[in-house]
Amino acid sequence: MPRGTIHRGTIGVDLGGTNLKLALLDGDNQIVERAIVPTQGAEGHDAVLARITDGIGRLRSAAPSLDVAGIGVGVPGEVDMARGVTIELPNLPGRWVDVAVAQPISLVCGLPVGVINDAKAFALAEHRIGAASGAGTALLVTVGTGVGGAVIAHGQIVYGVGSAAGEIGHLILLPGGHRCTCGNLGCLETLASGPAIAGEAMRMIVQGFSTSLTDLSAGDLNAITPELVARAADEGDAVAIDIVDRAGNWLGIALAGAIALLAPEVVVIGGGVAPAGSRYVHAAVASAKSHTGILDVNRVDFRDARLGYDAGVIGAALWGRDYAMEHGARV
Repeated sequence: MPRGTIHRGTIGVDLGGTNLKLALLDGDNQIVERAIVPTQGAEGHDAVLARITDGIGRLRSAAPSLDVAGIGVGVPGEVDMARGVTIELPNLPGRWVDVAVAQPISLVCGLPVGVINDAKAFALAEHRIGAASGAGTALLVTVGTGVGGAVIAHGQIVYGVGSAAGEIGHLILLPGGHRCTCGNLGCLETLASGPAIAGEAMRMIVQGFSTSLTDLSAGDLNAITPELVARAADEGDAVAIDIVDRAGNWLGIALAGAIALLAPEVVVIGGGVAPAGSRYVHAAVASAKSHTGILDVNRVDFRDARLGYDAGVIGAALWGRDYAMEHGARV
């Protein structure tokens, strides 16, 4: 779409394991209304879809004068984008096998609904209006509860079968390692994700390592989070530094493999576990550079994600507008 073009509004939904993030974008892709709703996935997908439609209704009621073109829903797993159906969402209760998402939301809201993998939504936003803007070839990685990824080639996202292209989190780096939610052993996600970092911290506390994490968590293992480990590392705790650096190193090794395969102009790293300027990101970039030998790694531009917490929901909204356009709606 030409730069400067004004569009109708669009709504994005980012389906997370803990929360549903919803945002209403205006024609300039600015968030004008937002909502956060507990996912409560254990209640089943029908209940979650009802919360999504209720949230969408509240966003539209808050900005009744904004004409909305469509809705996009970003989901954490494999999807059939043509049918708007989840193939499997391994990080949600019930795994959402063959669940229709687009149709029930569209029926209630009366708008076109497109479904997209959440990492692809992150990539769409960062490529169109964020850190990877203008890149013809890019690798984008988001680290949170899982490790998601996407590939930009010739200026377009590569989706692949089940929208699964670029899923760097499920590269097997440690054969015979911990079981991943995908079913394999030793995936990057088991080594470098938020739960992997928190789990390693818990293990070291239980085994008696001397660390400030014991005091910071008041001795409650349930209080250990990736954010708490990052804080302890920034404050100089040796155990926390080791945990964060090893997790970042694993991500860097996976990035080096992807760089050898794709030779991207740009690598973008983001997500809640990998905020801009963090120790984790520095460790990952240093590891990627030290493990890249097939090309001059100095020609690869490593960038922090620019859109932060909102990248996924913005990307979902952009996909909602794209989907509406592809299906004949005036956008």
